[in-house]
Amino acid sequence: MVSTCNCNQQSLVSKDALTTMPKGVIFDMDGTLIEQNVDLVKLSRDICEVADNDVIGKHREWDRDDLANAMANVSIDGQRKIKQIIGEECQRALECMTIQEGGPELVAFLAQNGVRRAILTRNYESNARHMQRMYLDANNDATFDLVIGRDTHYNGIDPLEGEISKSERILYICELWGCSPSEVIMLGDSIKDDILEGNRAGASTVLLEPEGYLLNNVYGTNSGNSMERKPNVRIESLLELRLLLEEQIARRSLDCWESTIRALEMEIDSSISSQSSEPITTVES
Repeated sequence: MVSTCNCNQQSLVSKDALTTMPKGVIFDMDGTLIEQNVDLVKLSRDICEVADNDVIGKHREWDRDDLANAMANVSIDGQRKIKQIIGEECQRALECMTIQEGGPELVAFLAQNGVRRAILTRNYESNARHMQRMYLDANNDATFDLVIGRDTHYNGIDPLEGEISKSERILYICELWGCSPSEVIMLGDSIKDDILEGNRAGASTVLLEPEGYLLNNVYGTNSGNSMERKPNVRIESLLELRLLLEEQIARRSLDCWESTIRALEMEIDSSISSQSSEPITTVES
C-alpha cells in the first residue's frame, strides 16, 4: 500500500512500534472518528484574510501555518470575526457529519478490553458530544471516558481567550488516567495537530492517512521538525489499528500460556529430581 504522506516515513505500518497494549487511546475527531468535512484550506484562507485586513494583524509577522496564533495577533474585532468564521465552518461540518468506517468497532473493541478512550479535538465540545451519541447509536459499547473540545475549560483557563495546545491536553488526560504519556496512543489524521503534539507530549503516535489523502500536503507543512512530525505507526484505516491491537492481545495470551507451561515443566523437573535423590531402602526377608 502506498501513502501520500509528506513526513519522511516509508513504511505504512510498523508492527514493532506497538509492542504492548496501550492503557488509553486519545482520538482526534475530524478526519479520524468522523470523515474529514472541515475545509481546513478555506478556513485557513479566511482567517488569514481577516488577519491581513485587521488594524493590528496587518502590521504583525506571525506563522500563517499555525492558525492558533491568529487570535493573538489581531484586534478584539478581528478575534470576533475569526471566532465567527470557525463557528460557521464547524456548524456546517456538524450538519454533514459522517462516522469513519470501522470507528465504532475500534472504540467498542478498546472498551471491551479495558483500554480507556478520550476525544481530543479542535472542534467544539458540543459537536464532539453529538458525534459521541452517533457512535453509541452505532454500537452500544462504543463509548468514551472523556470528551475535550477547543472550548473545554482547563485549570480555570478559558480556551477561547487563548488556545491550549493538544500536547498540554494530552498530559492532562494522562494525569487523570494515572498513567505515563508513553502508555497512551494519540491517534489522528493531522501531522501538525495530532502527531507533532502527541510526540511533544511523549505519547505513541498513530497517523490515519487513507491512500490519496492530501491534508498533510497542504496543512501544517512547516510546523515542527522532522522527528516531531514522524508517527510511530501509519495506517490507512481504523480496521488496521484494531488488527494490530488484536495481535498484541493474542501475543500476550500466548506469552501467558508459555509462562504457565514453563512453570509446570520446572515443577515437574523439580519433583522428579527430588524423587531420584531420595535414598533407596531395601527390606530384608
